[in-house]
Amino acid sequence: MKLKFEYCETQEEVRKHIKECEGKHIQQVVYSTFHDALTQICFGCKKVRTNMSNIVEVDLKGGKF
Repeated sequence: MKLKFEYCETQEEVRKHIKECEGKHIQQVVYSTFHDALTQICFGCKKVRTNMSNIVEVDLKGGKF
């Protein structure tokens, strides 16, 4: 299964997606205290959503996610 990456500006935006998928899709959510970032992996939407900006930098430079 391939997952698409979606960057969210804020944790509140990630939380909005978490609530939209809750009860409809299987999802995994994690909060990193080190990065102060919230990440959602939604298997129904086939997306990874996060507000962790250093992943976006790696992805934009051609790195694989």
